[in-house]
Amino acid sequence: FINLQHRTRPEETELLTGLATAWTRGTTIDWTPLLAGGHRIDLPTYPFQRRTYWIQPTPGATADLAAAGAEPAGHPLLGAVVPAPETGGVTLTGRLSLRDQPWLTDHRIGGVALFPGTGFVELALRAGQEVGCDRIEELTIAAPLALPDHGTVKVQVVVGGPDEAGRHPVAVHSRPDADGPDAPWTCHANGLLAPAEPVDADLTAWPPRDAEEIDLDGFYPGIAEAGLGYGPLFQGLRAAWRSGDDVYAEVRLPDGARPETYGLHPALLDAALHTVTFSPAGADRATLPFAWSGVTLGTPGAGNLRIRLTALRPGTVALQVADSTGRPVLTVGSLALRGISTEQLDAAGGQSALFQLTWVPIPAGETAAAPPVVTLRVDGGEDIAAVHAGTQTALTAVQEWLADPTQTGARLAVLTRGAVAINDEDAPDPAAAAVRGLIRSAQAEHPDRILLADTDGSVDLAALLTLPEPQVVVRDGVVYAARLTRAAASGETAGATFGPDGTVLVTGGTGALGALVAEHLVAERGARDLLLVSRRGAAAPGAADLRDRLTAAGAIVRIEACDTADRDALAALLNGVELSAVVHTAGVVDDGAFTALTPDRLAAVLRAKADGAAHLDELTRDRQLTAFVLFSSASAVLGAPGQANYAAANAYLDALAARRRAAGRVAQSLAWGLWDVGGGMSGELSVADRQRLARSGVSPIGAEQGMRLLDAATARDAATLVPINLDVRALGAAEGSAGALFRALTRTPSRRATAPAPDAAGAFARRLAGLPADDRLGMLVDLVRTQAATTLGHPDVTGVESGRAFNDLGFDSLTAVEFRTGLGQAVGLRLSATLVFDHPTPADVARYLLAELAPADEPADRDGEDEVRRILLGIPLARLRDAGLLDALLQLGGGSAAPDDAPPAPDGADDTSIDEMDTDALISMALSGLDLDDAHTGSGSF
Repeated sequence: FINLQHRTRPEETELLTGLATAWTRGTTIDWTPLLAGGHRIDLPTYPFQRRTYWIQPTPGATADLAAAGAEPAGHPLLGAVVPAPETGGVTLTGRLSLRDQPWLTDHRIGGVALFPGTGFVELALRAGQEVGCDRIEELTIAAPLALPDHGTVKVQVVVGGPDEAGRHPVAVHSRPDADGPDAPWTCHANGLLAPAEPVDADLTAWPPRDAEEIDLDGFYPGIAEAGLGYGPLFQGLRAAWRSGDDVYAEVRLPDGARPETYGLHPALLDAALHTVTFSPAGADRATLPFAWSGVTLGTPGAGNLRIRLTALRPGTVALQVADSTGRPVLTVGSLALRGISTEQLDAAGGQSALFQLTWVPIPAGETAAAPPVVTLRVDGGEDIAAVHAGTQTALTAVQEWLADPTQTGARLAVLTRGAVAINDEDAPDPAAAAVRGLIRSAQAEHPDRILLADTDGSVDLAALLTLPEPQVVVRDGVVYAARLTRAAASGETAGATFGPDGTVLVTGGTGALGALVAEHLVAERGARDLLLVSRRGAAAPGAADLRDRLTAAGAIVRIEACDTADRDALAALLNGVELSAVVHTAGVVDDGAFTALTPDRLAAVLRAKADGAAHLDELTRDRQLTAFVLFSSASAVLGAPGQANYAAANAYLDALAARRRAAGRVAQSLAWGLWDVGGGMSGELSVADRQRLARSGVSPIGAEQGMRLLDAATARDAATLVPINLDVRALGAAEGSAGALFRALTRTPSRRATAPAPDAAGAFARRLAGLPADDRLGMLVDLVRTQAATTLGHPDVTGVESGRAFNDLGFDSLTAVEFRTGLGQAVGLRLSATLVFDHPTPADVARYLLAELAPADEPADRDGEDEVRRILLGIPLARLRDAGLLDALLQLGGGSAAPDDAPPAPDGADDTSIDEMDTDALISMALSGLDLDDAHTGSGSF
């Protein structure tokens, strides 16, 4: 259905827009009557801005490597070579990602994209060339290397010094870039490199005589049914024969692959092993290469292979590999194979994205430096009515405080009691916990203005206010701070189970996320009886297809319409159901700035998520459940801007899970990060929303990764966990209290103590004052446009016109908050949350900043001072000292000249300007003692 008329728009415009829309949807439109006399042209296939959004080769990359003391590796997987002169070894480095090496997507085991074991052989052989050892004497794969759906993995191949026989140790390590520079490296393979031996692989007679051909029909479909995702590049097995203990195979890469850039393409060698690593009739999990020995490369770059695999003993084979003409390519003296377990896959593919919130003791602050403070004490309560009342009271009170201009210089302390569980025995107050979730978002939108303290009163509030922490807990005189840490290993304790006995209830079961969970529980977790509940039930889009898929997989499925927030309706639905497990995924979002949030919007989001969970808890307390899993949100943990209502609801879920476990009942709350499952709540995010999350260090969780994380999380004995993709490097950039939550993940190296920096507002104001008066507004306009472009995710400021309204540029309440926060940090001012509404264009904001930072009542001789300041700031410090002017400036500023026996300036001082030495204040004082009419001579210099 396409509108062709609209009461507020011209008929011609609406008609043409409707026709164009129909054409883009496949309808044939005859444009001739409209364009009579015109001629047809081809539209360009590139964006009109002529920008490309993919990585281009950098011409200076090789030069950059040389400047860094490295050499190019000349290999598709390795970028640089760094020799180790002291040992005679070498290190080769590179980065792996599904974006830069998309062929790696074709190698998935149990949904995890794994770097193939043959790839480690390729890396080791390439490293051996650097030390004259073209043979792998032995190579053992210690741990699989999983590739994230988003982001890159740094790889290092380290070759040590030679032993008496000329052999070099070799090891392959990796570390996800998102884990930051302080994260540990994982060793995936280690072994020995040795001088090469002749390659013996005589396969000129082909196909082998008297060998029986193996039927490969259905081979790769059988692999797929077993959960092994070998894509086209890895499906290279074309024919196979068997003769005694030997298997012969013919393998080739698909058209378009470039084997010549490798010694032996890992996908080609991997496909050669498929006849022995997988049997569709008897295996449900892959057998992968484990230990290699006697590997020697002959003719490199082959794209078609003949292979002979000889069984040496059970689970071990030898290989002879030749190209299509029979020339030797590779020999492997021995290759041991072994299966890969689900635990290994979980460890490789999901654990780096599984976190938990930990409360660690910290020293109390000093009471003397406490700033002005306003206190808000929040009452708690156990029932859902107290949750609604407490959060609405807190919302109104904090909004009024934020709107009060007299409180601009003060901080607000929101005090709760018993809202946090710092150990497994604690049963947190649900209403107070929901308030904490609400305030966490307010803190994110208004940095450094609000302290959240869950306290028993045993430490003075003044001491808490001086801590660089946005949230603290006080118990018996000890102050605890929140830290996000990587989840502990599961150990021997079993977590949630979803067996064939009893009915599994999934709320939100017909939504994108609920449907994904339902199919996973049937396919992987043994569930056979499902009750899927949603507001529309069987009338929901896709519900019938979902039922058919689940039924075909062997499950009994009921799809019912029920509002879980309606206790009576839910009780009637569960009456008579032999319930064994609950998964609560239902919820709604209604994002917006904290100051614009209304009680009705808060109540609606709480109702869908928190009320439903409360009723599920109450109605199942007398049942012996094996799982009670609540899908919460990381917004309650991290403090997501614009999601105060959603954060409050999910903080309640986290507290509910802790209360149930403290009472001896099963429960787990999973505070998920952003999902990317093609619909549901994550599907409502705009491009700007996703860009904002990416800048904050959060990337989406795909369907396969999400289900791996679900399995890994529910195997753990923990009340709450946080499955989320975090870029730890981005988190490490956060300063002050904003980065407090991530300090355990982003260990900052110790630095020398430096003098405290001047206040940010004063420093920026002085820099602004150092410009000629006519240039100040232009500089501020550029700054505002740059911040706006960053907020909107634009590559530059081209699309941000100074006179165009922020609303027309695409700002909403959330982008307005992010823009205000970033701009305020840049100029050192605490800006109003309504900045872009009070000053609707970038030019208006720039004029406002100019009035705040550079008052108009400056001395009449300011322009002369500007010119002198500009000249002084551009003169190297050493030249001022040599000319005797540095001493003069010190004396004019009320200081003293540098003593004659002062130590010499450090090397490079000639390149150091006064501005870099932070002497702007000194120059200001010195200029106050100069007669500018005499100082500013015709020579234009000192």
